[in-house]
Amino acid sequence: MRLSKALSASAAVFLVAVLAGHPADRLARAENIVGDAVAAGVANAAASGGAFRHLQALHDIAVANGGNRAAGTPGYDRSTEYMAERLKEAGYLVRFEAFEFPFFEERTAPILAAGEQEAAPGSALRTLTNSGSGDVMGRIGAVNLRLGQEPPTASSSGCEAADFQGFERGSIALIRRGTCIFQVKVDNAVAAGAVGVVIMNEGTDGRKDAFSGQLSKPVTIPVVGVPYELGRSLDVNARGGVSVRLAVDAVSGRRPTQNVVADTPANGRGPLIIVGAHLDGVPEGPGINDNGSGSAAVLEAALRLAPYLAQAPIDVRFAFWGAEERGLVGSRHHVASLSEEERHRIVLYINLDMVGSTNFVRYIQGPARLGDESAAMARREILAHFQEHQLPIEERDAVRTGTDDASFSQKGIPTLGLYTGAGGPKSESQAGVFGGEAGRPYDPCYHRACDTIANINREVLEENTRALVRALTAVAMPASRSSSTAAPARQ
Repeated sequence: MRLSKALSASAAVFLVAVLAGHPADRLARAENIVGDAVAAGVANAAASGGAFRHLQALHDIAVANGGNRAAGTPGYDRSTEYMAERLKEAGYLVRFEAFEFPFFEERTAPILAAGEQEAAPGSALRTLTNSGSGDVMGRIGAVNLRLGQEPPTASSSGCEAADFQGFERGSIALIRRGTCIFQVKVDNAVAAGAVGVVIMNEGTDGRKDAFSGQLSKPVTIPVVGVPYELGRSLDVNARGGVSVRLAVDAVSGRRPTQNVVADTPANGRGPLIIVGAHLDGVPEGPGINDNGSGSAAVLEAALRLAPYLAQAPIDVRFAFWGAEERGLVGSRHHVASLSEEERHRIVLYINLDMVGSTNFVRYIQGPARLGDESAAMARREILAHFQEHQLPIEERDAVRTGTDDASFSQKGIPTLGLYTGAGGPKSESQAGVFGGEAGRPYDPCYHRACDTIANINREVLEENTRALVRALTAVAMPASRSSSTAAPARQ
């Protein structure tokens, strides 16, 4: 790290305090000075725009590059350049980590028509990522739908090969969402001779509307998703023997992209903390909450702490993952590339994925397992930050399998995550605690074109940024642990 750029006046004072006097006095002074300096730095950075300024930059990049920042596009490449430039200016050791990912791109909107009538308007019909391309005609073959119960119960439609007993080869399979992953359902349909697959939403609470989905590997037949009620109408057509047309025009293959990785000066032997967020968005929009917000908060924390982490005894890595929306590809590539020695050095991974949702809930998630001392300390500091500011928070022990936490937890690395909700509905009890609208999505623009700079709650974005700064101050700089509990109260 280039200390001439990274060290501020307050950091210089910190170094003098640490190097002078009796050891006990040095520690006490360090505790107070680091806490005060970090708090002052946080307040000054917030006043200058904080993490939101980075979101504005990412939004401008998306607008200038086709309206999105999806992996493998110019918008994503410009986003990585922006992150790298800011981190280099702060003195971090920055590198790009190249890899390839499987990509999928629709060239035209999908079509689902029953006879001469359009069966699904465009807003209700979604092609699953990694669907095959084709224009097929056939009768609907309903697969173990079990639609008789009201309210609908959980479905295992298509999860077993036996569900396709009596299925007519050359038909278009109508399958209900639920229980097993989409890939299993589609693979069973292909084996049964289906020429296309329509997956209807499950119909249970929160699973009734149009939805997006992803197959874990490419298939050769077209696959789309539709709302629950539309699936019911297709089932009626199936009983009437009506032929259906299903068309998907898409292309798939492999494309290069990259992670951005920034390190403090590392001795390569001590404990390592990694803080990460996926930088890519979906093709449908600019991806400002998902996940510009997490990336902006991580970048802002890195910039606020740069002068102090330069002297920290624990190494810290800030990472911005590519192709998360394609199946956690970037974070999995990074973990797979680690040596056994480096992997065992990692004491904690902290993930931020969507931390500015407009109808938010403040979540902290990840197991608080016995023996994970750094994870336990970071969790305590985050909880203390919100509690001291009278801000409610909801705790979850489970790791989110659909984001980059999973890449690390699957290797036994302790993880924590900050999150404010995606496309699911806010409950009545959550609305009572956090405010907002019950029954409405946490993020009404999740994976949509309206995920723009207007789709951000700036206050909750700043709250999560400060919580991250506080946790890193405590875990990465042991001399500041006792002061870190007091410093945020002065922000």
